[in-house]
Amino acid sequence: MRPRVEDGKLVYVCPSCGYVMENNPGISSVVTTKVVSNREDVEIKEGGKMPFPVVEATCPKCGNNRAYFQIVQTRAADEPPTRIYTCTKCGYTWREYS
Repeated sequence: MRPRVEDGKLVYVCPSCGYVMENNPGISSVVTTKVVSNREDVEIKEGGKMPFPVVEATCPKCGNNRAYFQIVQTRAADEPPTRIYTCTKCGYTWREYS
């Protein structure tokens, strides 16, 4: 049940079937949200190797032809992802949009 204000009154509405229940001051309610995450955090240590694959890409700063590569969804889900490169030689980071 999700809380909603209708005609100045607090009511609870079922998102599945649309059932509406008026708020009863004698009944206590608890609103909870369950967050599920399958994301795994990657720790990057100073002086260590980056955990990203190395691809052939020319660094615009030093001209090196190898870079770490990652894909990130930086805009809306219906738009293509952003490719982020980090030079293996100088550490310069740049991005390319598809």
